[in-house]
Amino acid sequence: MNIGILGAGNVGKALGRGLVRAGYRVFISSREPDSPKHSAWKQEVGGSGDVTSFGEAARFGEMIIAALPWSGLKGVLETIDPADLKNKTVIDVSNAVHFDNGPRLLLVDTSAGAIIQTLLPESHVVKTLNNVSDKVMIHPQFKEGAPLMFMSGNDPSSKDQVRALLTDLGWSTIVDLGDIQQSRLQESIMLACVISEMQLQSPGSAFALLRH
Repeated sequence: MNIGILGAGNVGKALGRGLVRAGYRVFISSREPDSPKHSAWKQEVGGSGDVTSFGEAARFGEMIIAALPWSGLKGVLETIDPADLKNKTVIDVSNAVHFDNGPRLLLVDTSAGAIIQTLLPESHVVKTLNNVSDKVMIHPQFKEGAPLMFMSGNDPSSKDQVRALLTDLGWSTIVDLGDIQQSRLQESIMLACVISEMQLQSPGSAFALLRH
């Protein structure tokens, strides 16, 4: 499957690297796709990946991953022809948060995931991977056990696609929280994880469910 990633920062490159290793073809995208800062990533993934414009990545991908900071994501989506995202699964890994006077949710009655679904009414938005750092998105390994990953979205078949992709990236325990409105829970969980990391001085953490 071809994956188009909107973003070529740490998250986009980490996901792109992991997906190429799992057998996918991947285009990550940037405002400056020819910048030398992308050369090492291109060399690492070889012929299975490339760095392109946002529009080209959207056209290329059978599935799309939105891996941009929340502050710039809406602007990028508005530059893409909606036809290039129509009927596609769009994975949202963003978080609408701010860190002034302590970490807080930026949105009160909605979430980044719900807003992206509104912006892309003919796409199938699935929220996932937003509650961990790029350092543990791929084949997470913790001595205490396996962490879990959450997802939410409106379309069951798209969530099946995302579940398969997460499995390929090494996630063995995946919890479906429900429709895209539940993505607000995921952004809250991300914030709880960040605060926990700060208090416990334990970066790169993830949540797990302890079971009898």
